[in-house]
Amino acid sequence: MSDKEILRNKLQAILILIKAFMKESSMTYIEGSSEIVESGAYEWLPLTPGQTLDQAEICEQYTIILQETTHLKLDGELLKQFKESGERVLSFLRQDSIVWQSTGPEVYEEIVRELDAQLELSQSI
Repeated sequence: MSDKEILRNKLQAILILIKAFMKESSMTYIEGSSEIVESGAYEWLPLTPGQTLDQAEICEQYTIILQETTHLKLDGELLKQFKESGERVLSFLRQDSIVWQSTGPEVYEEIVRELDAQLELSQSI
């Protein structure tokens, strides 16, 4: 199995965990944000203790995938783009910043787009 196929399998496996986690995640509209951004901005609601454990496990697994992948043969610019995409995904998973999406499933779709981009960037592996 090629490095790219291994990466694809790992990302597909973690997407299952991410989808379940994001389905249970909630956010709330930031009052007055639609005056600054057309669709408004949202902040994450606190997680339950169980969700916090799930979040930590998913973040750890995804970080390991990123570390394994960035040691592969990505050149300077591709590596930079890959790392930036990974940081966006981690920010969604950590729920440590405001988002423009209003639901967990919408955030999940954004994560899917980022992981697809990461697979594209890994074409040079």
